[in-house]
Amino acid sequence: MATPRGVGLPAPERRRSDTPDTIRSMRIARTLSVYVMREALLYCALTFVVITLVLLTQNVMRRLDTLVTVGMTGADFVAALLCILPIALSYAIPLAFLIGMLLAIRRLASDGELLAFRASGFGPTAFLSSFLVLGLGATALSMWLLGSVEHQARRDLVELVERMAARGAVVEAGKFRHTGSQTIFVEDRDREGTLRGVMIYDQSSPDVALRIFAARGQMAFDEATRAMQIELENGEIHVEPQSDAPERYERMRFESFSYRIDLRHLLSRQLGPVRPKQMSVPELERVLERAEQGDPLLDLDEKDPREYALEIHRRRALPFAPLLFAGLGVPIALASEHRRRHLGLFLGLLSAFAYYGLGSATESLALSDRLDPAIALWLPNIVAAAVALALILRGRDRIPS
Repeated sequence: MATPRGVGLPAPERRRSDTPDTIRSMRIARTLSVYVMREALLYCALTFVVITLVLLTQNVMRRLDTLVTVGMTGADFVAALLCILPIALSYAIPLAFLIGMLLAIRRLASDGELLAFRASGFGPTAFLSSFLVLGLGATALSMWLLGSVEHQARRDLVELVERMAARGAVVEAGKFRHTGSQTIFVEDRDREGTLRGVMIYDQSSPDVALRIFAARGQMAFDEATRAMQIELENGEIHVEPQSDAPERYERMRFESFSYRIDLRHLLSRQLGPVRPKQMSVPELERVLERAEQGDPLLDLDEKDPREYALEIHRRRALPFAPLLFAGLGVPIALASEHRRRHLGLFLGLLSAFAYYGLGSATESLALSDRLDPAIALWLPNIVAAAVALALILRGRDRIPS
């Protein structure tokens, strides 16, 4: 009598026959996780570009007129953008991640794909973990920017502006400018560096003092020699009489005359960091050590040691914002998917503003010596993590399962 198929097989063979279903389920979960992360990355990237452009434009336009007035060149403009970019990124990454994540979940819900996830057995842990992985990556990037890049970018930006001011503000319409042994006055100057009504008093030579007058002039900065070149037109050079020959007075007319102003003594000064946001963590820690020893910090812009302690903890606590936003945003978006269309996005942004608002409030308390700086900067993270955990536990039935 024939034995029915499958009867009498050893137990290990039956367990081995179940493995294809397990492997298939794992592949489906992995595929759906990658799909969710890809959708979220797409929206995060688009949002990131928009927010970064807005922040860059806002920062550049706020200072553009002043920078152009002091003689900003095209190379200076590119250098300024490169300095401002890391500063803008530290604020753009968390917000772009939150908004992109909310938009991605909204798109998945509106197309009915969340129901498809539920039907395929894509569990709550896998769905939430997809966004937590992305949040962890954004957190790592924020840590690198805040810890190693942002303070140097701020320092470079200050130095760039100082250099532009040193070489451009040497000539300002209606004001006498002194550069060592030279005094310069112009009646008018436009953005292209064209001068009108130029007067220069030059005492660089110990034997001869010159007074130079010109109807017009064109100024340009020579980066190689770090000198200001002024091409003067239609003017006169007056040589002051010397003490041994007071009756001798010389005057020479010219149609064109090249005059150079050496700016190396202005541009070579070392611009050390004097503000907390321009310092590295070791530099901040050294300032705190000085303050503990009774140093009044007179060489720094900020004299309050709490400012430096807050900056240290800001760089350590703030990078966790994307990870916290993932824990807050996913439950909020899923809880709102069957309600008003924009409710999830509104509540998600409201949670982000509440997080940053709490940080500003606790920072003010720390500056008034009513809260320890470490507690002030880490308290928003602790509160956000507790709220995120509560939302996740309460909304588990709303996450596809």
